[in-house]
Amino acid sequence: MFATLYWASFSDFIHMGGYGLYVWGSFLACVLGLGMEWLLIRQQRKQVIQHLRRMALAEEMEDEGYEHSSLL
Repeated sequence: MFATLYWASFSDFIHMGGYGLYVWGSFLACVLGLGMEWLLIRQQRKQVIQHLRRMALAEEMEDEGYEHSSLL
């Protein structure tokens, strides 16, 4: 039922029985896709944190402005 996979040499492993281009090309495409996904998520996370900091600062400034105007 299960075939044993083995290769006589590293070259055979790379060649993958004639399908090496497809196998390694797919592997490379998958790694590049995951790498791009990681980079985009990281960039988006940074933008969200920056946006939240700006919102918190704006709220803080509004609260301070409100307190000062109520004293006058």
